[in-house]
Formats: sequence, C-alpha cells, structure tokens
Amino acid sequence: MKNWIEALLSETLYSAWWILSALSTLSTFFLKEWSGKPRLVSAISTILGFALANFRVFQKQQGEMARLGAALLKHEARVSQLRIAPDGGSRYILSPVRNVPGADFSGGYLEFHLMIENTGRRDSTVNNYRVEIVDLQQAFQDLIPTEGKHSVQGRHCVHGMQPARILSETGNIRIQAENATNHGTLLFFVPGINLEQFMRAGVQMHGEEKRLEPLRCRLTITDMTHVSATCDFRLDEA
Repeated sequence: MKNWIEALLSETLYSAWWILSALSTLSTFFLKEWSGKPRLVSAISTILGFALANFRVFQKQQGEMARLGAALLKHEARVSQLRIAPDGGSRYILSPVRNVPGADFSGGYLEFHLMIENTGRRDSTVNNYRVEIVDLQQAFQDLIPTEGKHSVQGRHCVHGMQPARILSETGNIRIQAENATNHGTLLFFVPGINLEQFMRAGVQMHGEEKRLEPLRCRLTITDMTHVSATCDFRLDEA
C-alpha cells in the first residue's frame, strides 16, 4: 500500500503539472474565459492528473505482475535435469582374437559404475548413449546397453557379470522426478578397437600379465526430451 501511494503521488504531481500547463495554454489562446479562473483550472488539472496517475500506476503494476508471473511459470516448468555420479570400479574388458590370452584383440566391453540423478520436476527416460574414449580419440554414438550377460571373455580370463546391477531395461533408464537410480552399472560393447590403436595412442602394457593402462572415457546420456548429462570416468583393464 505504501509503495502504491508513493507511486500514485509521484505520477499525480507529474501528470497534474503537464495538464495544468496544457490548460494554461488553452485558456490563453483558445478558452480565454478560463484565464480569470485559476482555481477552476487547478481543480480540473488535479482531477485529470489524479485519474491519469491512477491509470499509469495500474499499468505499471499490471506489467510487473505479468513479469513476475512469467518468471514463476518458468521457474516451475516441469523439465528433467540429469546428473551422473560416478562410482569406483569401472573397467574395460577387451575381446581377444581367437580367444588367445594376452594377445591381440578386436573390440571390447566398457563397464561404467554409476548412479544417475534426476533433480528436475519431470520424469526422465534415458534412451541415448554416447561414449568417447579420450585416449584413443574415438567416439561411439547411439550405443545400445548390453543386458543379461552373466560372463564376458577377456584377454586374461572369463569375467563374471552381474546382470541384476545393470541400470537399463530394454535400452532405457527411467528416473522419476526429483529421484535417482540405484548404484549400478552400464555395459557397452564397442567394436573395432585393437592393439595397434592402443600402441599408437601411447597406451602401454605393464606387468607379467601385460595389462594395459587405464583409459579415460567420457559418457553422455540423453533422455527423450533431449536433456543430457556427461561425466568422465577412469576405466582399468580387467
């Protein structure tokens, strides 16, 4: 109320001043009978100024209310907001050529240990996955999560898997609004990578088992509303 009164007085004084000036001009050149009635001119200018001031203050208040309403709607917009929280233990398992241990390989599995959080006000369905192997400067688009595997043959041994921990179901991850998945894994097969590419990128072997050095990988997930989240991982060879 105080702000309204202050704004009204300010607008009234301004409006009354220029209306008084206009009436004074009119009385001087066109309505000469008003020139001897200053009180009438002042009263008319005050009434008109007050009415115009009310209208101008109303317009400003309505404009401010519309702006605040639009800002509130934008704030409360129901959109998903994704965040990847990495866990330890992520690994990569290379597929040996002709099942010869410790030798060349062709393709392999990338296993990410993580949790996905949706802090937005809309449910999210993640259905697109991209992985970049930073050290090899290779990116793999539109990957499909591998589900249901109980074991994977690696360069050194057969590795047991835990299909119950896979976060995706038929390629999708559904996350309710303001909620998160359990801690789990995402498993992807990436074709074509081989020993020559690793050597060319400077990824060396170490130890008696000739295990390759860790890889830096960047995982990007995108949901059906095109909201994305990206996170960097370190994967050790299993």
